[in-house]
Amino acid sequence: MNRSQVASLIIPVISIVCLLSGGFLLQAKGHDQVTVSQTSKSSTLSSDSVHVSFEEVGGKVVNIPFTEEKIVKKGDILMTLDSTDVDLQIEKLQKQIKQYDTQIMQQQKSIQLGYSKASTQEKQAQLAIEQSQVSQSKSQSALKSAQAAQRQAQSAHRQVQAAEKEVNNGARAEDIKQQQIAIQSATQSLQTAQINYDRTQKLYNSGLSTKADMDNVEQSLTLAKNQLNQQQEALAKLNNGATLEERAQANERTQQAVEQSNQANVSVTQAQTELHGAELAIQTSQTQLDTVQQARQQLADQELAVDLLQQQKDAQQIELKTLLLKKSRLILKAPSNGKITAISTEVGENISQGAPIVTLETNKMYFDLYVSEDQATKFHAKQKIKVNIPALRKDLNGEVRYITAAPQFANLKMAREKGEADVATFQVRIYVDKSASLLPGMTTEVNIDEITS
Repeated sequence: MNRSQVASLIIPVISIVCLLSGGFLLQAKGHDQVTVSQTSKSSTLSSDSVHVSFEEVGGKVVNIPFTEEKIVKKGDILMTLDSTDVDLQIEKLQKQIKQYDTQIMQQQKSIQLGYSKASTQEKQAQLAIEQSQVSQSKSQSALKSAQAAQRQAQSAHRQVQAAEKEVNNGARAEDIKQQQIAIQSATQSLQTAQINYDRTQKLYNSGLSTKADMDNVEQSLTLAKNQLNQQQEALAKLNNGATLEERAQANERTQQAVEQSNQANVSVTQAQTELHGAELAIQTSQTQLDTVQQARQQLADQELAVDLLQQQKDAQQIELKTLLLKKSRLILKAPSNGKITAISTEVGENISQGAPIVTLETNKMYFDLYVSEDQATKFHAKQKIKVNIPALRKDLNGEVRYITAAPQFANLKMAREKGEADVATFQVRIYVDKSASLLPGMTTEVNIDEITS
């Protein structure tokens, strides 16, 4: 083969080799599964910014201590709204709560004093009942004694009245007849005693009786004579009637009986009065106990009123806490360290609640990686990974903030001629600490193979 023929063959061969190499490179760097298998992922750094707004409050701006490009620390006051209306409401509520405290304290002291007074009155009433019961028992005993004495006095009065009547009216025929019978009996006794005396004297004179026998019959005879004389004198007295002295004595005994009966009646009346007084005292003390129970019920009602006041005070305190929270929200503070990049209002303007008014660039920077499903399993939140900054030629420590499904536009498209589905990708956000050398827009690189799940 001559040189011209060889030359004509080299050109087609080189063309074929270039076509094959280009197809291979296209296959390796196109949007297909080969691309997804890359182990080095790169992205661009972005600054982390926070849009700060007032929480659920709005109003007139009265103070803006900082301007754009100023560095602030977490907790620094960025802006203040007018708190005049809230301050007035807080002052009003504080006065109302103080009034509730005063009312509750007064009511509690009054209730405490009322219970103490009720206990004292209850003890006094119980003591009075005990004393009255003792008096009642004594009065009942005294009444029984007085009634017994009254009955005795009345019986004695009847007896002396009957005796006086008998003295004044003289002897009755029945009494005279009975006395005559007594005389006859005494006469027979005397005759019998005389016969015994005469017989014993004969025997004594004959020496057949003793001196003692003679003395006994003589004594019996004398006694029989005396009894007969007494019976005869009694008959004469019945026939003649009572003397003036006896009548006077009978009348005096009747008056004494009347006086004793009257005294007994007075004693009975006095005992009845004392008994009635003791019963009234018991009833009065029992009424006092009922009054104490009513007072305690009223105190219990007052306690319910105090509970109601306490509930109203608690509601006022909750409202006060709400106002204090609202007042605290009128002061906008920096949520973190950083630099103010934008302020969208001025002093004197009114702002609405929730509107972003300050943009704060924090001391954090971040970048996003888009990885395949298999690569996403190597990442997890708060994971520490190595990040390379090519421009600085050094590695930094990064921290994974979150992993989430990437938007649809980030999904890798498969070659249509292969007839395969699109490959889903995941977004991994990684934060790094900000430094003077790091600038937004710098390229970052992460080697997937160096990450261990």
